Amino acid sequence: MLGSDEVQGKIMEPRVERDEFICAGRRVKLYRRILSGGIVKDLVSFGKAVVVVPVLDDKRIVFVRQWRAPIARWIVELPAGKVEEGEKPVDAAARELREETGYRAGKLREIASAYVAPGYSDEYMYIFVAEDLVFEGQRPEKGEYLMTVILRPEEYLSEFREDMKSIAALLLYLWNNKAASI
Repeated sequence: MLGSDEVQGKIMEPRVERDEFICAGRRVKLYRRILSGGIVKDLVSFGKAVVVVPVLDDKRIVFVRQWRAPIARWIVELPAGKVEEGEKPVDAAARELREETGYRAGKLREIASAYVAPGYSDEYMYIFVAEDLVFEGQRPEKGEYLMTVILRPEEYLSEFREDMKSIAALLLYLWNNKAASI
């Protein structure tokens, strides 16, 4: 049986008719996206972001324990943040690493990138691995409440597992290292 968007076995691609601005927060904008056929979807516009897997020489990972206002609690996660207007993702990764952990990376390489939640947001995240770390002192942004936590990857995955971007980035880091050693 054909669905309403199918014609003789082919799925018709919807067209974006327009976006209607609803409101803006400090870092996001909310739109009502109108598609062909009068279909209405919500769109949270965030833009680009980065997450960094900071690897110490002994292969432990530098995480941050950060108080997150949207969930009103502390969470252990990898350093991450928004790519600012005109900024390259690699530069944002270096900046977030320095601000949140106090480390500067001798080597910073991108291992993946993907949409975070394409069902409702345009946020696109770049995953970086930071190595050859040198501690220079934290510089958190105003309103960031955080401290560093050093863990082995398996400790994080067995005890914390509360932030999907950190879980995905850590698993991709481990998978890339395993693939490289085969």
